[in-house]
Amino acid sequence: MNTQITSRQVALGLLTFSLLALVVGIFNSARIVRDSAKAKPEISGSNVSAIFNKKPHLALLELSGPITMDGGNDNGFFPSESNAVTVRKGLDEAAKDDSVKGVLLRINSPGGTVGMSQELNAAVKRVSKKKPVVVSMGDLAASGGYYTACAADMIVTNPGTLTASIGVIISTVELSDLLNNKLGVHAVTVKSGKFKDLLSPYRKPRPDEINLIQTVINDSYHDFLSTVIEGRTRFIKDTARKAALTAKIKAVADGRVVTGRQAIEAGLADKLGDWDLAYTELDRLAKEKFLLKGKERLPLESEHENFHLLEFLGIKSEGLFSPGAQDPAALALKMLPVSMRYTNQPLWILE
Repeated sequence: MNTQITSRQVALGLLTFSLLALVVGIFNSARIVRDSAKAKPEISGSNVSAIFNKKPHLALLELSGPITMDGGNDNGFFPSESNAVTVRKGLDEAAKDDSVKGVLLRINSPGGTVGMSQELNAAVKRVSKKKPVVVSMGDLAASGGYYTACAADMIVTNPGTLTASIGVIISTVELSDLLNNKLGVHAVTVKSGKFKDLLSPYRKPRPDEINLIQTVINDSYHDFLSTVIEGRTRFIKDTARKAALTAKIKAVADGRVVTGRQAIEAGLADKLGDWDLAYTELDRLAKEKFLLKGKERLPLESEHENFHLLEFLGIKSEGLFSPGAQDPAALALKMLPVSMRYTNQPLWILE
């Protein structure tokens, strides 16, 4: 029997697989749209609908969890980018898409790293220049989460939401007594400059190191506070009103958290309400800006997910061939608080 496989047979096999994959993908796409329509009549829960439906609509983006750049290794097949990176991409896509008439940004985050929070704030500003952005706060929209929110045209908060936490923190652990006196372990460090091992856990920090770190903290805090003030006062023309609001914001900008109700009183948010009220307000702003009519609210579509082959075929990719998926050390690292994963780095986070 001739068992040799010809190149023609290989090509036919690949073609057959591709056609089957396309059929399965289309079936799953239709199922996703159907199921999401049943669950939420006004909301399409899949980016698939956004591909085929280019009618005027509102985009829903959900920022959840710590704001970091963790997991940015996305090869298109096995997604591993952080939620914050995905949302930033979604914001930029919404800014470019003329069929998107506004963005509802749902935030449920304790904050995170300074750099990623700044990227999200900048992305919100890019969208806001072209179309309205309304933020809906969930359980928590603190620190870097609030830094992201303050660039929006309107902030809607639940009464019990915890928000603000306007401040910066750098933390580390100091283990020198334990290592030296209890375990007899002594660290040896070779460095190019006296500050290269800044806040090393193997020795007590020097006064000049603390002073240096404080300058970094102060600079980062100044950026945080000035960005919040700019975002919250940019629509106010009256100088006296702007000065009064600035004073109210500075009074609570000491790292404290406030409830949603207190945030309204402090000028950090605009309205009390849930995400549905935020949706209604965004619909109103979008119709006013683009002169749209109609009693029904514009469709709200979740469209920030990236396209991935396995998900298109209905296959869950979590844990499949993803970098570090089976690495216990990597999994354990993700379970640590952000301040322990980013030691010696200024953080805008509530932990």
